[in-house]
Amino acid sequence: MGKKPVLGKGISALIPDYTESDSAGNAGGQIVYLNVEEIEPNPYQARTEFDSKHIDELTHSIKEKGVIQPIAVNRVGQSYQLITGERRWRATKMAGYDTIPAIIHQIDSAQELMELSLIENVQREDLSPVEEAEGYRSLLTNCYLTQEEVARKVGKDRSTIANLMRLLSLPEEIQGHIKKGNLQVGHARALLGLDEEEERLELGRRCVAENMTVRQVENAVKAHRAGGDQSPSSRELARDPHLVACEERLQHRFGTAVHIRSNPKKGRIELEYYDHEDLERILELLLSDGE
Repeated sequence: MGKKPVLGKGISALIPDYTESDSAGNAGGQIVYLNVEEIEPNPYQARTEFDSKHIDELTHSIKEKGVIQPIAVNRVGQSYQLITGERRWRATKMAGYDTIPAIIHQIDSAQELMELSLIENVQREDLSPVEEAEGYRSLLTNCYLTQEEVARKVGKDRSTIANLMRLLSLPEEIQGHIKKGNLQVGHARALLGLDEEEERLELGRRCVAENMTVRQVENAVKAHRAGGDQSPSSRELARDPHLVACEERLQHRFGTAVHIRSNPKKGRIELEYYDHEDLERILELLLSDGE
């Protein structure tokens, strides 16, 4: 089994048999200066939004001290494609510089480049939780990796990957608020305690408008599930608070939404899962208790 990657170590950490001398025309990983106009954005960039304020701050820093950390690019014909460092590249152009320090690599496999770019960005960039989750989803769907493989490559627990990806089940408007920093992961996890998308959207909007704390959102979800809303569509939620507490305990245990359905004679427990890998994760947790 390969070694767990180390953050900040770049390509050699992610691809063990990749050496510095593999970079075309750049033996030894030597830093060269490239024309900024010859560089293209990374099509596999995990970040979907770039904070203009942060770019402006980085631009001023570059004007004062230059680009301290080189970007990494892949040679594509006579041009170059970013692997990491898009914010530095954008800020350098805004600062009016014609060139930027870079380390050139040549990766022929599109699959390998996609995987490397996504992993590098997920590990090294200051992504929002939703952007990080989208990066993991891309690794699963586009690079055909399992959650276990993704977890190993980025150095995180599989449960962490699965829990972050649950954020993608929230309404797009709520995901947008998380990207912008209007909502935190704690708010998002609390909203996942609601069953219906419209309920999540309504409380999410209220959370932003009223600047609610995570605790306030959690309490609002508990009140709703305990029967605070007595409309016909939510009568099922007006039930034993003990069952609601049990659901919360199970949600923390399995890292997913849990529903307990009951009547006077019997009941059932439902656990949600995101995909096949998430189902396997939950099964392992269930079976490990009996071993």
